[in-house]
Amino acid sequence: MFSLNRQLISSTCVAERSVGEKQSPNSISPRPTHPRNSFHPFQRPLPTPCSHPYLSLNTPSKPSTIDSLLPKPSTTSSKISNSSFRVIRARKPQSGRSIADNDLRPHVPATERIFSWHTPFGSRHHADVANRLPAPLVESAMMAVRGALAPNTKSTYAAGPLRFTQFCDKWGITEEARMPADYALLCAFIGEYKGLQSGNTIRSWLAGLHSWHIMNHAPWHGDDTWVHLARTSANKEGTKHKLPLRAPVSIEHLSCLRRALDLSNPFHAAVWAVALVTFFGCRRLGETTLPVAAAFDPKYHVLRSTTILFRVLRDGTRSASFVIPWTKTTKELGATVILTAHRNGDSLCPLAAFKNHLDVNSSVSSTSTLFAYRSSSGKSKNLLKHEFLDFVTKIWSSAMLAHVLGHSFHIGGAVQLLLAGVPPEIVAATGGWTSLAFLLYWRRMDEILPMCTSKAYNQAHLDRLSSILKEFRITQKIPSSLLVNSLSPD
Repeated sequence: MFSLNRQLISSTCVAERSVGEKQSPNSISPRPTHPRNSFHPFQRPLPTPCSHPYLSLNTPSKPSTIDSLLPKPSTTSSKISNSSFRVIRARKPQSGRSIADNDLRPHVPATERIFSWHTPFGSRHHADVANRLPAPLVESAMMAVRGALAPNTKSTYAAGPLRFTQFCDKWGITEEARMPADYALLCAFIGEYKGLQSGNTIRSWLAGLHSWHIMNHAPWHGDDTWVHLARTSANKEGTKHKLPLRAPVSIEHLSCLRRALDLSNPFHAAVWAVALVTFFGCRRLGETTLPVAAAFDPKYHVLRSTTILFRVLRDGTRSASFVIPWTKTTKELGATVILTAHRNGDSLCPLAAFKNHLDVNSSVSSTSTLFAYRSSSGKSKNLLKHEFLDFVTKIWSSAMLAHVLGHSFHIGGAVQLLLAGVPPEIVAATGGWTSLAFLLYWRRMDEILPMCTSKAYNQAHLDRLSSILKEFRITQKIPSSLLVNSLSPD
Protein backbone atom coordinates (compact mmCIF):
# COMPACT_ATOMS: atom_id res chain seq x y z
CA MET A 1 0.00 0.00 0.00
CA PHE A 2 1.00 3.51 -0.52
CA SER A 3 2.35 5.66 2.25
CA LEU A 4 -0.28 8.35 2.11
CA ASN A 5 0.43 11.96 2.75
CA ARG A 6 -2.01 12.98 5.46
CA GLN A 7 -1.93 16.64 4.49
CA LEU A 8 -5.23 17.88 3.12
CA ILE A 9 -4.69 19.30 -0.35
CA SER A 10 -6.92 22.00 -1.74
CA SER A 11 -9.23 20.89 -4.54
CA THR A 12 -9.03 17.23 -3.51
CA CYS A 13 -11.33 14.78 -1.86
CA VAL A 14 -9.19 11.96 -0.49
CA ALA A 15 -10.90 8.66 0.21
CA GLU A 16 -9.12 6.46 2.73
CA ARG A 17 -9.88 2.88 3.58
CA SER A 18 -11.55 2.39 6.91
CA VAL A 19 -12.99 -0.51 8.78
CA GLY A 20 -16.76 -0.60 8.35
CA GLU A 21 -19.17 -0.88 11.21
CA LYS A 22 -20.40 -4.26 12.28
CA GLN A 23 -23.29 -5.20 10.07
CA SER A 24 -26.54 -6.60 11.32
CA PRO A 25 -27.80 -9.83 9.75
CA ASN A 26 -29.55 -9.25 6.47
CA SER A 27 -33.29 -9.54 6.79
CA ILE A 28 -34.56 -11.66 3.94
CA SER A 29 -38.07 -12.95 3.56
CA PRO A 30 -38.84 -16.52 2.46
CA ARG A 31 -37.75 -17.19 -1.08
CA PRO A 32 -40.18 -16.62 -3.94
CA THR A 33 -42.20 -19.30 -5.63
CA HIS A 34 -42.77 -20.37 -9.18
CA PRO A 35 -46.31 -19.59 -10.36
CA ARG A 36 -47.04 -23.29 -10.77
CA ASN A 37 -44.95 -24.87 -8.04
CA SER A 38 -43.62 -23.53 -4.75
CA PHE A 39 -39.91 -23.93 -4.37
CA HIS A 40 -37.23 -23.79 -1.72
CA PRO A 41 -33.44 -23.57 -2.12
CA PHE A 42 -33.24 -27.27 -1.26
CA GLN A 43 -36.48 -28.44 -2.87
CA ARG A 44 -35.95 -29.34 -6.48
CA PRO A 45 -37.36 -32.05 -8.74
CA LEU A 46 -34.85 -34.61 -9.90
CA PRO A 47 -35.24 -35.44 -13.61
CA THR A 48 -34.60 -39.07 -14.51
CA PRO A 49 -30.98 -39.33 -15.67
CA CYS A 50 -30.45 -40.49 -19.25
CA SER A 51 -27.64 -42.68 -20.51
CA HIS A 52 -26.12 -40.14 -22.94
CA PRO A 53 -24.08 -37.42 -21.18
CA TYR A 54 -25.43 -34.62 -23.40
CA LEU A 55 -28.43 -35.44 -25.57
CA SER A 56 -31.67 -36.97 -24.37
CA LEU A 57 -33.77 -38.40 -27.19
CA ASN A 58 -36.38 -39.96 -24.92
CA THR A 59 -39.24 -38.17 -23.23
CA PRO A 60 -38.29 -37.97 -19.56
CA SER A 61 -40.57 -39.54 -17.04
CA LYS A 62 -42.27 -37.47 -14.36
CA PRO A 63 -39.51 -36.25 -12.05
CA SER A 64 -39.28 -37.52 -8.53
CA THR A 65 -38.78 -34.97 -5.79
CA ILE A 66 -36.72 -34.65 -2.64
CA ASP A 67 -39.33 -32.46 -0.94
CA SER A 68 -40.05 -35.11 1.68
CA LEU A 69 -36.50 -34.74 3.00
CA LEU A 70 -36.77 -31.02 3.58
CA PRO A 71 -38.67 -28.52 5.70
CA LYS A 72 -41.49 -26.83 3.87
CA PRO A 73 -41.24 -23.07 3.35
CA SER A 74 -43.39 -21.18 5.78
CA THR A 75 -44.93 -18.86 3.17
CA THR A 76 -45.23 -18.50 -0.56
CA SER A 77 -44.38 -15.27 -2.29
CA SER A 78 -43.32 -14.05 -5.71
CA LYS A 79 -41.32 -11.22 -4.25
CA ILE A 80 -38.16 -10.87 -2.22
CA SER A 81 -37.66 -8.44 0.63
CA ASN A 82 -34.51 -6.35 0.43
CA SER A 83 -33.47 -5.27 3.91
CA SER A 84 -37.03 -4.24 4.73
CA PHE A 85 -36.75 -1.13 2.54
CA ARG A 86 -38.01 -2.21 -0.83
CA VAL A 87 -39.52 -5.28 -2.42
CA ILE A 88 -37.80 -6.82 -5.43
CA ARG A 89 -40.25 -8.48 -7.80
CA ALA A 90 -39.55 -10.74 -10.73
CA ARG A 91 -40.14 -8.77 -13.93
CA LYS A 92 -41.38 -10.00 -17.28
CA PRO A 93 -38.31 -11.19 -19.24
CA GLN A 94 -37.08 -8.75 -21.86
CA SER A 95 -36.92 -9.73 -25.50
CA GLY A 96 -34.30 -12.42 -26.07
CA ARG A 97 -34.00 -13.25 -22.36
CA SER A 98 -36.70 -15.86 -21.92
CA ILE A 99 -36.08 -19.57 -21.35
CA ALA A 100 -38.09 -22.77 -21.71
CA ASP A 101 -40.49 -23.34 -18.81
CA ASN A 102 -38.84 -25.57 -16.22
CA ASP A 103 -39.47 -26.19 -12.53
CA LEU A 104 -35.73 -26.20 -11.92
CA ARG A 105 -35.48 -22.61 -13.11
CA PRO A 106 -38.37 -20.58 -11.65
CA HIS A 107 -39.17 -17.02 -12.61
CA VAL A 108 -37.29 -14.96 -10.00
CA PRO A 109 -35.55 -11.57 -9.89
CA ALA A 110 -32.18 -11.55 -11.64
CA THR A 111 -30.38 -11.07 -8.32
CA GLU A 112 -31.78 -14.42 -7.13
CA ARG A 113 -30.96 -16.45 -10.24
CA ILE A 114 -27.64 -17.98 -9.19
CA PHE A 115 -29.25 -19.09 -5.90
CA SER A 116 -32.67 -20.22 -7.13
CA TRP A 117 -31.89 -21.91 -10.46
CA HIS A 118 -30.91 -25.52 -10.09
CA THR A 119 -29.86 -28.70 -11.85
CA PRO A 120 -30.06 -32.35 -10.75
CA PHE A 121 -26.50 -32.05 -9.43
CA GLY A 122 -27.41 -29.01 -7.33
CA SER A 123 -30.59 -30.64 -6.07
CA ARG A 124 -28.70 -33.72 -4.90
CA HIS A 125 -26.08 -31.54 -3.20
CA HIS A 126 -28.69 -29.49 -1.39
CA ALA A 127 -30.56 -32.65 -0.35
CA ASP A 128 -27.34 -34.01 1.11
CA VAL A 129 -26.77 -30.80 3.06
CA ALA A 130 -30.37 -30.86 4.31
CA ASN A 131 -29.94 -34.45 5.47
CA ARG A 132 -26.81 -33.59 7.47
CA LEU A 133 -27.86 -30.32 9.09
CA PRO A 134 -30.97 -29.05 10.86
CA ALA A 135 -33.10 -26.72 8.74
CA PRO A 136 -32.13 -23.54 10.66
CA LEU A 137 -28.43 -24.29 10.10
CA VAL A 138 -29.04 -24.95 6.42
CA GLU A 139 -30.69 -21.56 6.08
CA SER A 140 -27.93 -19.92 8.10
CA ALA A 141 -25.27 -21.42 5.84
CA MET A 142 -27.04 -20.23 2.71
CA MET A 143 -27.45 -16.72 4.07
CA ALA A 144 -23.76 -16.59 4.96
CA VAL A 145 -22.77 -17.56 1.41
CA ARG A 146 -25.28 -15.21 -0.23
CA GLY A 147 -24.02 -12.27 1.80
CA ALA A 148 -20.62 -12.42 0.12
CA LEU A 149 -21.99 -10.95 -3.11
CA ALA A 150 -23.02 -7.33 -3.56
CA PRO A 151 -26.42 -6.66 -5.23
CA ASN A 152 -24.80 -5.36 -8.43
CA THR A 153 -22.61 -8.47 -8.61
CA LYS A 154 -25.63 -10.75 -8.23
CA SER A 155 -27.42 -8.92 -11.01
CA THR A 156 -24.39 -8.99 -13.32
CA TYR A 157 -23.72 -12.68 -12.70
CA ALA A 158 -27.34 -13.54 -13.51
CA ALA A 159 -26.62 -13.21 -17.25
CA GLY A 160 -24.28 -16.22 -17.17
CA PRO A 161 -26.79 -18.91 -16.14
CA LEU A 162 -29.39 -17.29 -18.41
CA ARG A 163 -27.31 -17.38 -21.60
CA PHE A 164 -25.94 -20.83 -20.76
CA THR A 165 -29.47 -22.17 -20.20
CA GLN A 166 -30.63 -20.69 -23.51
CA PHE A 167 -27.68 -22.34 -25.23
CA CYS A 168 -28.35 -25.73 -23.60
CA ASP A 169 -32.08 -25.55 -24.39
CA LYS A 170 -31.34 -24.75 -28.02
CA TRP A 171 -29.03 -27.75 -28.46
CA GLY A 172 -30.94 -30.20 -26.29
CA ILE A 173 -28.25 -30.56 -23.63
CA THR A 174 -29.55 -32.75 -20.80
CA GLU A 175 -30.04 -31.44 -17.31
CA GLU A 176 -27.41 -33.85 -15.97
CA ALA A 177 -24.75 -32.49 -18.34
CA ARG A 178 -25.35 -28.83 -17.50
CA MET A 179 -23.75 -29.02 -14.07
CA PRO A 180 -20.94 -29.57 -13.66
CA ALA A 181 -20.36 -28.31 -17.19
CA ASP A 182 -17.30 -30.05 -18.62
CA TYR A 183 -14.55 -28.29 -20.58
CA ALA A 184 -15.96 -29.30 -23.98
CA LEU A 185 -19.41 -27.92 -23.20
CA LEU A 186 -17.90 -24.66 -21.94
CA CYS A 187 -15.84 -24.35 -25.13
CA ALA A 188 -18.95 -24.98 -27.22
CA PHE A 189 -20.79 -22.30 -25.25
CA ILE A 190 -17.98 -19.81 -25.92
CA GLY A 191 -17.92 -20.81 -29.58
CA GLU A 192 -21.66 -20.17 -29.88
CA TYR A 193 -21.17 -16.47 -29.15
CA LYS A 194 -17.60 -16.00 -30.40
CA GLY A 195 -17.56 -13.09 -32.82
CA LEU A 196 -21.14 -12.14 -31.90
CA GLN A 197 -20.31 -10.70 -28.47
CA SER A 198 -17.25 -8.93 -27.08
CA GLY A 199 -14.66 -10.93 -25.19
CA ASN A 200 -15.52 -9.00 -22.02
CA THR A 201 -19.19 -9.94 -22.32
CA ILE A 202 -18.36 -13.64 -22.67
CA ARG A 203 -15.92 -13.36 -19.77
CA SER A 204 -18.68 -11.85 -17.64
CA TRP A 205 -21.07 -14.67 -18.58
CA LEU A 206 -18.46 -17.27 -17.62
CA ALA A 207 -17.93 -15.51 -14.29
CA GLY A 208 -21.67 -15.77 -13.62
CA LEU A 209 -21.68 -19.40 -14.68
CA HIS A 210 -18.73 -20.06 -12.36
CA SER A 211 -20.54 -18.41 -9.46
CA TRP A 212 -23.63 -20.51 -10.21
CA HIS A 213 -21.48 -23.64 -9.95
CA ILE A 214 -19.99 -22.41 -6.68
CA MET A 215 -23.43 -21.86 -5.16
CA ASN A 216 -24.28 -25.48 -6.01
CA HIS A 217 -20.85 -26.72 -4.88
CA ALA A 218 -20.20 -28.13 -8.35
CA PRO A 219 -16.71 -28.67 -9.81
CA TRP A 220 -15.68 -25.94 -12.24
CA HIS A 221 -13.77 -26.76 -15.44
CA GLY A 222 -13.39 -23.18 -16.64
CA ASP A 223 -9.66 -23.23 -15.94
CA ASP A 224 -9.05 -26.01 -18.45
CA THR A 225 -6.53 -25.23 -21.21
CA TRP A 226 -9.18 -25.66 -23.90
CA VAL A 227 -11.37 -23.07 -22.21
CA HIS A 228 -8.47 -20.61 -21.95
CA LEU A 229 -7.78 -21.02 -25.68
CA ALA A 230 -11.46 -20.57 -26.52
CA ARG A 231 -11.57 -17.37 -24.46
CA THR A 232 -8.49 -16.03 -26.25
CA SER A 233 -10.19 -16.70 -29.57
CA ALA A 234 -13.35 -14.94 -28.36
CA ASN A 235 -11.31 -11.91 -27.28
CA LYS A 236 -9.71 -11.61 -30.72
CA GLU A 237 -12.93 -12.00 -32.69
CA GLY A 238 -14.97 -9.84 -30.33
CA THR A 239 -12.92 -6.64 -30.68
CA LYS A 240 -15.42 -5.21 -33.17
CA HIS A 241 -18.08 -5.28 -30.45
CA LYS A 242 -16.07 -3.27 -27.94
CA LEU A 243 -17.75 -0.04 -26.93
CA PRO A 244 -15.90 3.14 -27.87
CA LEU A 245 -13.93 4.84 -25.14
CA ARG A 246 -15.73 7.70 -23.42
CA ALA A 247 -14.22 11.06 -22.66
CA PRO A 248 -13.76 12.05 -19.02
CA VAL A 249 -15.89 14.64 -17.31
CA SER A 250 -13.93 17.89 -17.37
CA ILE A 251 -14.05 21.22 -15.56
CA GLU A 252 -15.89 22.57 -18.59
CA HIS A 253 -18.59 19.94 -18.12
CA LEU A 254 -19.04 20.96 -14.49
CA SER A 255 -19.09 24.68 -15.26
CA CYS A 256 -21.73 24.10 -17.95
CA LEU A 257 -23.82 22.07 -15.52
CA ARG A 258 -23.59 24.74 -12.83
CA ARG A 259 -24.96 27.41 -15.21
CA ALA A 260 -28.03 25.25 -15.87
CA LEU A 261 -28.92 24.62 -12.22
CA ASP A 262 -31.01 26.38 -9.63
CA LEU A 263 -29.37 25.31 -6.39
CA SER A 264 -32.49 26.17 -4.38
CA ASN A 265 -34.29 23.37 -6.25
CA PRO A 266 -34.06 20.13 -4.20
CA PHE A 267 -33.37 17.90 -7.23
CA HIS A 268 -30.80 20.32 -8.68
CA ALA A 269 -29.07 20.62 -5.29
CA ALA A 270 -28.75 16.83 -5.06
CA VAL A 271 -27.47 16.53 -8.64
CA TRP A 272 -24.86 19.24 -8.08
CA ALA A 273 -23.62 17.67 -4.84
CA VAL A 274 -23.33 14.22 -6.45
CA ALA A 275 -21.49 15.65 -9.46
CA LEU A 276 -18.81 17.43 -7.42
CA VAL A 277 -18.39 14.81 -4.69
CA THR A 278 -18.09 12.03 -7.28
CA PHE A 279 -15.72 14.06 -9.47
CA PHE A 280 -13.31 15.49 -6.91
CA GLY A 281 -13.48 12.34 -4.80
CA CYS A 282 -12.68 10.12 -7.83
CA ARG A 283 -15.59 7.99 -6.69
CA ARG A 284 -17.66 5.64 -8.78
CA LEU A 285 -21.12 6.98 -9.55
CA GLY A 286 -22.61 3.77 -8.13
CA GLU A 287 -21.24 4.78 -4.72
CA THR A 288 -23.10 8.10 -4.62
CA THR A 289 -26.30 7.10 -6.45
CA LEU A 290 -28.50 4.01 -6.63
CA PRO A 291 -28.53 1.76 -9.74
CA VAL A 292 -32.25 1.06 -9.25
CA ALA A 293 -34.69 1.94 -6.49
CA ALA A 294 -35.10 -1.71 -5.45
CA ALA A 295 -31.35 -2.06 -4.87
CA PHE A 296 -31.35 0.25 -1.83
CA ASP A 297 -29.52 -1.50 1.00
CA PRO A 298 -27.81 0.31 3.90
CA LYS A 299 -25.05 -2.32 3.86
CA TYR A 300 -23.92 -0.89 0.53
CA HIS A 301 -25.29 2.66 0.35
CA VAL A 302 -24.55 5.55 2.67
CA LEU A 303 -27.60 6.86 4.57
CA ARG A 304 -28.66 10.39 5.36
CA SER A 305 -28.25 9.51 9.03
CA THR A 306 -24.53 8.83 8.60
CA THR A 307 -22.09 10.80 10.74
CA ILE A 308 -20.65 13.79 8.86
CA LEU A 309 -17.62 15.48 10.38
CA PHE A 310 -16.94 19.14 9.60
CA ARG A 311 -13.48 20.48 10.45
CA VAL A 312 -11.48 23.69 10.22
CA LEU A 313 -7.70 23.26 10.19
CA ARG A 314 -5.23 25.69 11.76
CA ASP A 315 -4.51 27.27 8.37
CA GLY A 316 -8.23 27.95 7.89
CA THR A 317 -8.85 25.07 5.47
CA ARG A 318 -12.37 23.68 5.85
CA SER A 319 -13.31 20.07 5.19
CA ALA A 320 -16.04 17.50 5.70
CA SER A 321 -15.85 13.73 5.76
CA PHE A 322 -18.22 10.76 5.79
CA VAL A 323 -17.91 7.01 5.41
CA ILE A 324 -19.35 5.02 2.53
CA PRO A 325 -19.97 1.43 3.70
CA TRP A 326 -18.98 -0.43 0.53
CA THR A 327 -16.75 0.11 -2.50
CA LYS A 328 -15.86 -2.07 -5.46
CA THR A 329 -12.27 -2.49 -4.32
CA THR A 330 -12.43 -2.42 -0.51
CA LYS A 331 -15.73 -4.31 -0.20
CA GLU A 332 -17.19 -4.13 3.31
CA LEU A 333 -14.24 -2.05 4.56
CA GLY A 334 -15.78 0.90 2.75
CA ALA A 335 -13.96 4.22 2.43
CA THR A 336 -13.82 7.64 4.04
CA VAL A 337 -14.58 10.47 1.64
CA ILE A 338 -12.94 13.78 2.57
CA LEU A 339 -14.21 16.95 0.92
CA THR A 340 -11.85 19.92 1.01
CA ALA A 341 -13.18 23.43 0.45
CA HIS A 342 -11.88 25.43 -2.51
CA ARG A 343 -10.57 28.86 -1.73
CA ASN A 344 -11.72 32.26 -3.02
CA GLY A 345 -15.38 31.31 -3.41
CA ASP A 346 -14.83 28.86 -6.28
CA SER A 347 -18.21 27.93 -7.80
CA LEU A 348 -16.99 24.35 -8.16
CA CYS A 349 -16.30 23.85 -4.46
CA PRO A 350 -17.42 20.32 -3.48
CA LEU A 351 -17.85 21.25 0.20
CA ALA A 352 -20.14 24.16 -0.64
CA ALA A 353 -22.21 21.96 -2.97
CA PHE A 354 -22.48 19.27 -0.29
CA LYS A 355 -23.57 21.69 2.45
CA ASN A 356 -26.10 23.32 0.11
CA HIS A 357 -27.62 19.89 -0.60
CA LEU A 358 -27.90 19.13 3.11
CA ASP A 359 -29.61 22.48 3.74
CA VAL A 360 -32.03 22.44 0.78
CA ASN A 361 -32.96 18.80 1.41
CA SER A 362 -32.93 19.01 5.21
CA SER A 363 -36.38 17.39 5.45
CA VAL A 364 -35.26 14.17 3.76
CA SER A 365 -35.83 11.01 5.81
CA SER A 366 -32.84 9.76 7.81
CA THR A 367 -33.38 6.29 6.33
CA SER A 368 -32.95 7.56 2.75
CA THR A 369 -29.61 7.71 0.97
CA LEU A 370 -27.25 10.58 1.69
CA PHE A 371 -27.97 12.24 -1.65
CA ALA A 372 -31.73 11.74 -1.61
CA TYR A 373 -33.85 14.81 -2.35
CA ARG A 374 -37.32 16.14 -1.58
CA SER A 375 -39.70 15.42 -4.44
CA SER A 376 -42.43 17.79 -5.64
CA SER A 377 -44.89 15.91 -3.43
CA GLY A 378 -42.69 16.54 -0.39
CA LYS A 379 -41.58 12.92 -0.05
CA SER A 380 -37.99 11.71 0.16
CA LYS A 381 -36.70 10.24 -3.10
CA ASN A 382 -33.38 8.49 -3.62
CA LEU A 383 -31.34 9.78 -6.54
CA LEU A 384 -31.00 7.03 -9.16
CA LYS A 385 -27.97 6.67 -11.39
CA HIS A 386 -29.90 6.72 -14.67
CA GLU A 387 -31.97 9.65 -13.43
CA PHE A 388 -28.79 11.63 -12.72
CA LEU A 389 -27.09 10.70 -16.02
CA ASP A 390 -30.17 11.44 -18.14
CA PHE A 391 -30.39 14.91 -16.60
CA VAL A 392 -26.74 15.95 -16.93
CA THR A 393 -26.28 14.33 -20.37
CA LYS A 394 -29.13 16.38 -21.79
CA ILE A 395 -27.47 19.59 -20.58
CA TRP A 396 -24.04 18.63 -21.92
CA SER A 397 -25.38 17.44 -25.25
CA SER A 398 -27.14 20.75 -25.82
CA ALA A 399 -23.79 22.49 -25.15
CA MET A 400 -22.02 20.20 -27.66
CA LEU A 401 -19.73 18.76 -24.99
CA ALA A 402 -18.25 15.28 -25.19
CA HIS A 403 -20.64 12.44 -24.39
CA VAL A 404 -19.81 10.81 -21.07
CA LEU A 405 -20.91 7.87 -18.93
CA GLY A 406 -20.94 7.28 -15.19
CA HIS A 407 -17.35 6.02 -15.29
CA SER A 408 -16.31 9.37 -16.78
CA PHE A 409 -16.52 11.03 -13.36
CA HIS A 410 -14.02 8.57 -11.93
CA ILE A 411 -11.44 9.19 -14.63
CA GLY A 412 -12.19 12.92 -14.97
CA GLY A 413 -11.64 13.57 -11.29
CA ALA A 414 -8.33 11.71 -11.38
CA VAL A 415 -7.17 13.78 -14.37
CA GLN A 416 -8.00 17.00 -12.55
CA LEU A 417 -6.20 15.97 -9.38
CA LEU A 418 -3.07 14.95 -11.30
CA LEU A 419 -3.02 18.22 -13.22
CA ALA A 420 -3.47 20.09 -9.92
CA GLY A 421 -0.25 18.54 -8.67
CA VAL A 422 -1.66 15.90 -6.33
CA PRO A 423 0.85 13.01 -6.02
CA PRO A 424 -0.14 9.95 -8.08
CA GLU A 425 -0.11 7.65 -5.04
CA ILE A 426 -2.74 9.83 -3.35
CA VAL A 427 -4.85 9.97 -6.54
CA ALA A 428 -4.59 6.19 -6.85
CA ALA A 429 -5.72 5.69 -3.26
CA THR A 430 -8.50 8.23 -3.71
CA GLY A 431 -9.86 6.38 -6.73
CA GLY A 432 -9.45 2.95 -5.18
CA TRP A 433 -6.70 1.70 -7.51
CA THR A 434 -3.68 -0.45 -6.74
CA SER A 435 -0.43 0.87 -8.21
CA LEU A 436 -0.45 -1.61 -11.13
CA ALA A 437 -4.15 -1.15 -11.88
CA PHE A 438 -3.66 2.60 -11.76
CA LEU A 439 -0.89 2.49 -14.38
CA LEU A 440 -2.78 0.04 -16.59
CA TYR A 441 -5.76 2.36 -16.47
CA TRP A 442 -3.75 5.40 -17.47
CA ARG A 443 -1.83 3.69 -20.27
CA ARG A 444 -4.78 4.62 -22.47
CA MET A 445 -4.79 8.29 -21.51
CA ASP A 446 -3.56 9.30 -24.95
CA GLU A 447 -6.70 7.67 -26.40
CA ILE A 448 -9.16 9.07 -23.89
CA LEU A 449 -8.28 12.74 -23.44
CA PRO A 450 -8.11 13.81 -27.11
CA MET A 451 -11.72 12.72 -27.51
CA CYS A 452 -12.84 15.76 -25.55
CA THR A 453 -14.44 18.15 -28.01
CA SER A 454 -13.47 21.06 -25.77
CA LYS A 455 -9.99 22.40 -25.09
CA ALA A 456 -10.14 21.25 -21.51
CA TYR A 457 -6.98 19.20 -22.02
CA ASN A 458 -4.24 20.15 -24.47
CA GLN A 459 -0.98 18.50 -25.53
CA ALA A 460 0.88 20.13 -22.64
CA HIS A 461 -1.50 18.41 -20.26
CA LEU A 462 -0.89 15.06 -21.95
CA ASP A 463 2.86 15.49 -21.81
CA ARG A 464 2.73 16.45 -18.16
CA LEU A 465 0.55 13.46 -17.27
CA SER A 466 2.86 11.14 -19.19
CA SER A 467 5.84 12.40 -17.24
CA ILE A 468 4.04 12.12 -13.89
CA LEU A 469 2.93 8.55 -14.54
CA LYS A 470 6.35 7.47 -15.84
CA GLU A 471 7.95 8.71 -12.63
CA PHE A 472 5.25 6.95 -10.61
CA ARG A 473 5.95 3.63 -12.43
CA ILE A 474 9.65 3.90 -11.64
CA THR A 475 8.97 4.77 -8.00
CA GLN A 476 6.66 1.77 -7.63
CA LYS A 477 9.27 -0.46 -9.37
CA ILE A 478 6.83 -1.73 -11.98
CA PRO A 479 8.62 -2.74 -15.23
CA SER A 480 7.15 -1.31 -18.43
CA SER A 481 7.13 -4.83 -19.93
CA LEU A 482 4.56 -5.87 -17.33
CA LEU A 483 2.21 -3.13 -18.48
CA VAL A 484 2.59 -4.13 -22.12
CA ASN A 485 1.92 -7.80 -21.37
CA SER A 486 -1.07 -6.98 -19.18
CA LEU A 487 -2.64 -4.92 -21.96
CA SER A 488 -2.19 -7.66 -24.57
CA PRO A 489 -5.52 -9.02 -25.91
CA ASP A 490 -4.24 -12.56 -25.39
